[in-house]
Amino acid sequence: MLTKDDKKFLVENFATKKEVSAIRDGLDLLRNKLAMSSLEKFDFKSEVDAMRASDIRTEEKIDKLITIMDGYAGKIAELDQENKMGAITARRHGIHIQELAKATGTTLSK
Repeated sequence: MLTKDDKKFLVENFATKKEVSAIRDGLDLLRNKLAMSSLEKFDFKSEVDAMRASDIRTEEKIDKLITIMDGYAGKIAELDQENKMGAITARRHGIHIQELAKATGTTLSK
């Protein structure tokens, strides 16, 4: 059996069940807050990093597309100029052929 002195010693040196429960609940709340805070920081930071990386990749792809389109625009302009010059040359050759046929008295088929 415990004496009054034993009970007094236990109460002074050890926490009661109610006090331990309150401390445990407080520690659980604190642990949850820290875990949530860490998760929120991690998720937010990782989301921001992912968005930045995505933006950089998108900008790089757009730059590549613009470069490719510039090259195609130059090639198209060159082909257009070549077609115009070819049409002028073909017309000039047609005129020369007709003049030559007239001069030599040759009939051309149509």
